[in-house]
Amino acid sequence: MRTTYMRKLIWVNCCLIMLLITGCSLGAAGAGPGIGKSQWPQSAQELIASEPGPLAGTQFYHANYPHRAEIGKILDKMPTMVDGMNEEYMDLYWNQLLTLFSEDYLSPQMVVDRWRMASYGSPDIEDARFQFRENFNVEIILDASGSMAGKIGDKTKMQLAKEAIKEFAEALPKEAKISLRVYGHKGSNADEHKQLSCSSSDLIFPLQSVDSKGLKQALELVEPTGWTSIAHSLRLAQQDLAAFEADKNTNIIYLVSDGIETCDGDPVAVAKELSQSKIMPLLNVIGFDVNTEGQKQLKEIAHASEGLYANVTNREQFKQELERAREIAEKWEQWKRDALTEADAVLIDRKKWIDAYDRDWYEKNWRESLNIGLAIEYLSANGKIGSQAREYLTGKRQEREALATQSKEELTNYLVSLTTETYQEMREEIEEKYSGN
Repeated sequence: MRTTYMRKLIWVNCCLIMLLITGCSLGAAGAGPGIGKSQWPQSAQELIASEPGPLAGTQFYHANYPHRAEIGKILDKMPTMVDGMNEEYMDLYWNQLLTLFSEDYLSPQMVVDRWRMASYGSPDIEDARFQFRENFNVEIILDASGSMAGKIGDKTKMQLAKEAIKEFAEALPKEAKISLRVYGHKGSNADEHKQLSCSSSDLIFPLQSVDSKGLKQALELVEPTGWTSIAHSLRLAQQDLAAFEADKNTNIIYLVSDGIETCDGDPVAVAKELSQSKIMPLLNVIGFDVNTEGQKQLKEIAHASEGLYANVTNREQFKQELERAREIAEKWEQWKRDALTEADAVLIDRKKWIDAYDRDWYEKNWRESLNIGLAIEYLSANGKIGSQAREYLTGKRQEREALATQSKEELTNYLVSLTTETYQEMREEIEEKYSGN
């Protein structure tokens, strides 16, 4: 199984081959016949709807970034653009540069979905899954496929996931229950072990009150080795919780994966069936350092079940996502004591998520702009573009940065205006205004 980064490089090279073919047909004086002005996002809606580039999230701008030389080799394959090219060709060149580094700008629906998750027990939420019941159950489905052996810093993704899960379990209320299912932990990711690995989805910690020692021992037996059987594991999770129907149980499932289904299942269809079953769980999906292709499928799984999706790249972000379930458990505990959530507390929580959303847009815009800026300098220094092209591309970079900044302000102000509305009103308004995502 290739690493996430190698898959990104392969994808990038395929894109550049197409550009090289196109570039070879262009004369030095300008674009050939049939080459029209390339299009790129011109509004907040279009930024949200556009696909992230294969180099989104990278730090090419950072002098000590370990993959800097590899990205430089990708830029070396860009066509040479001498002075005298017309604007159509420079637009095409800019479009390809933007395609490489464009970031994943999130819809405001992401914030509203998290508000909804934080509003368990509120009369504004008509969805039965968000109404507290007598019992509170959490099942975590953990990816133990071979790619989870990949490192983030000095630890593997599996080590980081184990640490976050143990801390999460220990912080749950005493009356809450937790279970842990793992998949892909048998065989290997070689073709001859596919059948064995794809059938290896085991409930290693059955639903019970938190037992820190027992959970730790169960996790220690798991090592990442095989294939990714998401659909099969979701079906089994429904069986795990079959005795805990939604009329008396609040059920939450967390699917943790660092890649797409590789066992020929249809996890999106299974997720939809699961959400409509008698256990009616809230299915949330955490993508752990996932590439563009993986993010797309995992988002579809979350969308099919009307759950949440989050892409995390380190232990702290993973821990923060699990914190949402712990916070809900604490609210459930309060609910059992007949405690009511104050309206002011709801507003404070909503504004917290607006701040996080604002920061996410800022950081992505900042990283994207720096990456593209350095790419332009690199291309210029290596003779790939002339001074005219450098000036033109720099202007386009500044326009893109300004658009993202303006869109961030528009969206955060819009979210502030929604804070006092009900979830259903917010969802309908966002679908009308920002249906691109």
